[in-house]
Amino acid sequence: MRTAAELRFVIDFDVIDTRAFRSAVAEAVAVSRDEPGTLLYDWYIDEAGAKARLYEAYESAAAIQAHAEGPVFTEIGPRLFESSRVAHIDAYGDPEVMKIAEILGPVTLWGEPFEAPSL
Repeated sequence: MRTAAELRFVIDFDVIDTRAFRSAVAEAVAVSRDEPGTLLYDWYIDEAGAKARLYEAYESAAAIQAHAEGPVFTEIGPRLFESSRVAHIDAYGDPEVMKIAEILGPVTLWGEPFEAPSL
């Protein structure tokens, strides 16, 4: 069920080393599935292995902070960012909270939905 407090990111990557990138992503997924407050953490890669997309959602600002301070960034992140570059980030949710994404690359802050169904 969707809540008003949900915070989402769509992050596009240019992949430099597909093999190393896939390895780092697999480790990040293994860690993220156990992080409290992580609602989605889905990765996609194009057929050529040159472009990738991460679609992630968190239930709160505290969950994003925990993710940013955890092993995905501190241990796995360096290898992920050696094998790829952030091309663009779309951030959805409270603009003040979502500014955290600016440390990774160019961001479009979309804010809260102005219209959404109640689920």
